[in-house]
Amino acid sequence: MRVLLIHQNFPGQFRHLAGALADRGHDVVALGRRAYETTPEGITYGAYAIEEPELASTYSDRSLELALRRASKVRAASLQLRDSGWIADAVLFHSSWGEGLYLRDIWADQRLVAYPELYATPWVMGYGFDSTLGDVPEGLCITIRNSNLLALAAIADSDALVAPTRSQRDSFPEHLQQRFQIIHEGIDTDSLAPYPNRCLVVNPTLVLRPGDPVVSYCSRHLEPLRGFHIFMRSLPLLQRHHPTVQVLIAGANGTGYGASSTHPGGHLGALLEELEGQLDLERIHILGRISHQHLRGIFQASAAHVYLTYPYTLSWSLLEAMSCGAAVIGSRCALLEEVISHGENGLLVDFNCPEQLSEAMLQLLEDPSLRHSLGAAGRRTVERYYSLEACTSAYEALLLG
Repeated sequence: MRVLLIHQNFPGQFRHLAGALADRGHDVVALGRRAYETTPEGITYGAYAIEEPELASTYSDRSLELALRRASKVRAASLQLRDSGWIADAVLFHSSWGEGLYLRDIWADQRLVAYPELYATPWVMGYGFDSTLGDVPEGLCITIRNSNLLALAAIADSDALVAPTRSQRDSFPEHLQQRFQIIHEGIDTDSLAPYPNRCLVVNPTLVLRPGDPVVSYCSRHLEPLRGFHIFMRSLPLLQRHHPTVQVLIAGANGTGYGASSTHPGGHLGALLEELEGQLDLERIHILGRISHQHLRGIFQASAAHVYLTYPYTLSWSLLEAMSCGAAVIGSRCALLEEVISHGENGLLVDFNCPEQLSEAMLQLLEDPSLRHSLGAAGRRTVERYYSLEACTSAYEALLLG
């Protein structure tokens, strides 16, 4: 089968899937906006460049103009592939940034599978969920409607739709939900596995190993959308009751998918200022953006891994931590209740209650039997429902139709 993968931030969600399809003998071509010196073995990759629109746009929304420019570049790249004699059997594309707008014109007879990741609403952006947020900002609903246009256009033209979780599917209008298949992209459980001999060097004077009192938090960006403010506010109580706990925080201090901070130090700076004098910063290690290999080591060394989120999208980091055998604590919402059964393979807490989060972390730190039981059960959950082998087979069947 000839498969065309399109993702503006390739590999993105197709990171493991692309290589797995190639390993199964499929001819895989990928398109994305970034140039790479090396691409996954067995994959042919092409990068397209787009120019940022001027501030004075001919369109009412700058992001929509950027999406149209991106769509035009993907159209041109698809035409070039087709005219060179490479004809796809199936096209799988992430549809949130406009790449799919013109695909049906090029691939008229091919199977188009859209990955419309989420249908945005104020709720999934935290309004009505995060008690620290006020009213919905003026203009947000318009921005949300504009972003949803791209997903709806992809749905109209596609033969099949895929979402990684039921919650993400259920964010879409009810009359569209039946068109989705629920298939996660898959977790490489072979490389992401428990490692009892892990030796994690945090700095020249601190080396951590499995069994040490280590709490971890990671996110692409340190922002409220992933509950960073709640996590930070839980630490004073945690440190008061556990004098040796080491806290590892990984992620960039910048704007992600949620609202940006007005503080010059970003969300991190604002929270450090708010909690000044309440934290022992010698036991809190802010690591910034780290390599995936380093992140795996953190998961393997953690006694407790915290994953908080708005009812948004499911991060790979939660499943990867579970695959590494870490006992996880998540925020209670439908998205995480798909993965975590409280007291069976992890713990769930109220998103808006830092004290409850502190108590859950202390419970795991002080009860080795519980954390080992939850960690082992979490690993089994990922092996059973999210393994790369099973997910690739499901995607293969979807693409073949």
